[in-house]
Amino acid sequence: MDVLTVSGAVKGQVELPESVFGQTGKHGVLWESIRCHLANQRQGTACTKTRAEVSGTGKKPYRQKHTGRARHGSRRSPIFRGGGVVFGPRPRDYGYELPKRARRQALYEALSARKAEGAVQVIEDFELPSPKTKELAKILTGLHPVGSCLLLVVDPSENLMRASRNLPGLTVMPTRQVNAYSILEHDLVLFTESGLKSLVAKAESS
Repeated sequence: MDVLTVSGAVKGQVELPESVFGQTGKHGVLWESIRCHLANQRQGTACTKTRAEVSGTGKKPYRQKHTGRARHGSRRSPIFRGGGVVFGPRPRDYGYELPKRARRQALYEALSARKAEGAVQVIEDFELPSPKTKELAKILTGLHPVGSCLLLVVDPSENLMRASRNLPGLTVMPTRQVNAYSILEHDLVLFTESGLKSLVAKAESS
């Protein structure tokens, strides 16, 4: 794969290993990884009040017998308007974890899918002299990205993080934090040279 300069010219070549960028679907691991990620993002704060929590009197609404109506002991019963809710949502944690091997496999499958679509690029390492959005936008314009872009670096500098805040569709992330969802969420995956080496080295050592 071509390694591009910040101006968009071809600087050299780099090999994308098949162990990372050549994986195929395996038993729905990628689907399960996305499902797990979305479940972990849920707040789980939906809540309804039971008959013990709604406001209202505790007085018996009417006498037990000789009314021709069903017997009742409380206006807070769920069958009355303003009463409690039966089996309503309560605060809960929807999160769960996948095994480390499954998360890694899902990441490799997502990277492989993006590579097959031609949505993976590699750019030379660069440093921004100042935290100016205009300078970073100039670099991305030279690469002609289409849609959203995920920029993967080893350790993003303060200037890079501040410069990327005002660019819609751009996400800067350390390679150690990348996951399958972030890969599939963006239209283009842009590695720096050092970021790609870091990811490949970690994959080969695991």
